[in-house]
Amino acid sequence: MTTTPTSDETPSAFTDEQYGAQRAEAAVWAGASAVITDRRGRVLTERVSYRDTRLLPGGAVDKGESPAQAAARELYEELGVTMALNRGLAVDWVSITGANARPAMRFPGEVLHVFDGGTWDDEQIAAIRPRAGEIEAVEFVEPARLPELMSPDNARRALSALRARINAAGPALLEDGLPIAPTVLDRAGVLSTARPRHHFPFHTGPAPEFLPVHQVWGWLFAPDGRVLVLLEPDTGAACLTGVRAGS
Repeated sequence: MTTTPTSDETPSAFTDEQYGAQRAEAAVWAGASAVITDRRGRVLTERVSYRDTRLLPGGAVDKGESPAQAAARELYEELGVTMALNRGLAVDWVSITGANARPAMRFPGEVLHVFDGGTWDDEQIAAIRPRAGEIEAVEFVEPARLPELMSPDNARRALSALRARINAAGPALLEDGLPIAPTVLDRAGVLSTARPRHHFPFHTGPAPEFLPVHQVWGWLFAPDGRVLVLLEPDTGAACLTGVRAGS
């Protein structure tokens, strides 16, 4: 006769079969995706044939794969690009509520790993070969546009991963796309507002005598090479420290 382990029993008291059965009851899905940007900081998004919202490159982790292997495989299958992904940006616990999954899918919850696909140059972008029949188009878009183009959970996850990349403090732990320990970048909503488009010409050397100086910005570096920026309280946009001339 076999017995079913109760909740107060320790795993060491289980047989292998009992322990395996208990863990199988709590099984969840696993997924992996990658955040890729161009040199202007825009995010690679995919327009796919089976959804009306954009996606990051990625998909389900297959049996026997690690999340990093799955993300690399998906990049190859969807974009025709071969590369290793060895830097994590976020690990997201996606709940049944957060996924808004249809009942027929029997969604049990998912652990989704987001990897840093890096910043691609023109040559890498030109090498993209979208998978026929699935990837209808690939477009780099401003981070602030992600909420209008992606589903709410995917947009939250992508923006949280981007902020974790800026923080460079290791992968962020998320629940339904939101960090469980928000940083100042998360609280300020950095990347959620459109960046201003400046078209000021740049000239090396001192300002000509006939040209009045109205604004001055400074590059202030920390000993480790990081740059000091200020965050606008209403938009969360980052800018260099500066002052209007004469103030």
